[in-house]
Amino acid sequence: MALFLALFLGHLLGDFVFQPGRLVVAKRHGYRGMLLHTGIITTCTAFMVLGQISRTWPAVVAVALAHLGIEHLSVRARRIRQASGLALFLLDQALHIVSLAIIAAVLNGGGEPSLVLWASSIALMATLCGIVTVAFLGSILAFEVRVATMGDSAPPEPILKLDLLRIYGFAERAGALLVGLVSPSPALGLLLFVPRAAYALALRGERRTRQLTEAAVGLTLCCIAWALITVLKGTGS
Repeated sequence: MALFLALFLGHLLGDFVFQPGRLVVAKRHGYRGMLLHTGIITTCTAFMVLGQISRTWPAVVAVALAHLGIEHLSVRARRIRQASGLALFLLDQALHIVSLAIIAAVLNGGGEPSLVLWASSIALMATLCGIVTVAFLGSILAFEVRVATMGDSAPPEPILKLDLLRIYGFAERAGALLVGLVSPSPALGLLLFVPRAAYALALRGERRTRQLTEAAVGLTLCCIAWALITVLKGTGS
């Protein structure tokens, strides 16, 4: 589990935090962008297991090869006009997660949980993975849900702007999960979605629906992440 969480955190950083929109476009138009993206994934993954790289380097190599193969399949699938962006996104991430789980199970060589150069714990690693997931993956998921359910116009090469509303979404989801994990009552985390809900009620039509959809996706993702982290904390203890 420790190796899987380290690999998953490297995946999250490379696939969402350090993948700008221009790189998303580039990898869909040729192997140079795809290879650059895979290089970033490999670097982030290697950094996460740096303290045990002499033992875990086969896993890092396997992650790079698996990610490149999955990206190739995903890019080809996106050329199918009837394909749903939401379905492709979920399938892409599911394939990545399954590949990481298999790699961690097959190539795990033991050792204490660690991140980068420091000893860690399953609880801390799961929490970091959860926060990055709800903050950054949640942004793309909310966009794809809006496109699928509201018929939002999705250009062929969508690049989400890093504007104040998107940054607020990062903080909203990450804060809600963190409050839910550290507060006496997990339900307190839900309060961080109240400002968006109140703002949505002051709007009309599609603008209201868009904000409520964003809040619903964020709340659902935070609840799932909280449940998984709670289970992993119990397992790790």
